[in-house]
Amino acid sequence: MYIGLKNIQHLFQAQPNLLRNSDSTHCLTGWNKLLSAPLPYTGHLLYVCEYETLPPQISYAPDMHLLCIVKKNTNLTRAAEQFPASVSLLLVESRNPEEIYSQLQHYFNIQCGVGMFGQTLLEFLTFDNGLQAAIDHAYGVFQNPVFVFDTNYNLIAATWDAIAKLGIQDQVIVQKRFTEQDFKMVSRQNNIHNKVRKSEIPIRAYNEALGYEQMYCAIDTAKDMGHIVISAVNKPFEPIDLEFLLILKKYVDQQMKKDSFIRTSRGFNYEFFLKDLLDKKIAANRENLSHMQYVEREFTGNMYCLVVEIARSPSTVNPAMIRNLIESRFPYCKTLIYNGQIIAILSTLKNQLLPEEYRDTGKSLCREQGLYAGLSNCFQNILKLEEYYNQALRAIELGACQEDAPDLFCYSHYYLEHVTNIFTLTESPETFCHPKMKFLLDYDKKHHSQLAYTLYMYLVHERNLAAAAEAMDMHRSSLVYRFKKIDSLLGDDFADYRERLYLILSYEMSKEARS
Repeated sequence: MYIGLKNIQHLFQAQPNLLRNSDSTHCLTGWNKLLSAPLPYTGHLLYVCEYETLPPQISYAPDMHLLCIVKKNTNLTRAAEQFPASVSLLLVESRNPEEIYSQLQHYFNIQCGVGMFGQTLLEFLTFDNGLQAAIDHAYGVFQNPVFVFDTNYNLIAATWDAIAKLGIQDQVIVQKRFTEQDFKMVSRQNNIHNKVRKSEIPIRAYNEALGYEQMYCAIDTAKDMGHIVISAVNKPFEPIDLEFLLILKKYVDQQMKKDSFIRTSRGFNYEFFLKDLLDKKIAANRENLSHMQYVEREFTGNMYCLVVEIARSPSTVNPAMIRNLIESRFPYCKTLIYNGQIIAILSTLKNQLLPEEYRDTGKSLCREQGLYAGLSNCFQNILKLEEYYNQALRAIELGACQEDAPDLFCYSHYYLEHVTNIFTLTESPETFCHPKMKFLLDYDKKHHSQLAYTLYMYLVHERNLAAAAEAMDMHRSSLVYRFKKIDSLLGDDFADYRERLYLILSYEMSKEARS
């Protein structure tokens, strides 16, 4: 824990003070009264003196750090001139020096305690003492019970001795996991869990059901790794508890990353294989993988990758329950919990594509449970999983941008937006645009018309005026009138399929550029 004079100045910000010659390289480990401090002076201690009782001759050491207490209404600038320029100096006005000494002692006790706590946790991590040993040690710091929940809301570590001593009993402790009532409570209570998942700083809230305050902290806000809860059963929270919890959070994050997959795995070979594929531990072009019997046996036919992003859900989700629902509704699928997401490999026979009822089932499940899910295109080689996993994630991203509501988003519905996004990263839509579509777009801008949109709708509806009119919700005669105008401007029957495709893509890209 690095402590400098700027930190000490902040401690006395309510009192008149003056800081001179301070930089950010200090590492103060304690303090001492100047007149009784042993010699030689060191740069790692803060020396404290009273201006009125300061002897005229003192051998100040270069780069030493000094806090000088002065009486009220003292000219701080003039007082500072009495000290060598090489001394980092802080002048603080006070009528009672003992209050200054007391504040300093309390501050250094706390800050050094934070450093010792962090050092202890580092030792736990280094020598693999485990999560439970660290949580047991944390009780001595917080003096309140600590609970650690994983992404499935299982209680994986807690200060069990303290819980028994304090006589705490509820269903979470008995079952060692969230109950249905707990899921409802955290969603109902101002959606506290959703706030916790997004906050880098611990959140405090009074738990009305339990009758005491709690502090909540997400283990990792980037992906759902679980959360930590501290209950103020034994004593009220203090400001330093927040710093202690941030240190504990970092340790738990590192520890859980070591074994989180093992807890969510059901022990099937394919789970470890899929995780290694996604972690790029298996080269996708290695031909010798074909001899793995379970690869050929487990991953055959046409496959689709379905990904559920749990973190996007508007309410608290039980991943284990959702995983079971997916497996019950999609026969013979294989599932995996990976980085806070649920991944399912859906399979059909080689001569079949995914039945439409599968998509309907997925959409119903997402809307019932408040899930955001993406479905990739078809693939046959499981070694290409990462590409189609990313494709499913892209489907969620593109679909949620158009309609931000729980649903199953199929990549096949958003491929054109994806292609457009990739193209426009390096090229201007205007330079790509077909000259005829560019002409109509410019004409519409000048005359406030919709000829470009009319042509686009006509082409995407296979040059069927009746179908285009119905889709545009306008009378067929009105559409005929518009088309006569387009014909007068362009004079084209649009018989060339390549030109039709070019015109459709031109409008799509110009639409993305305008939005």
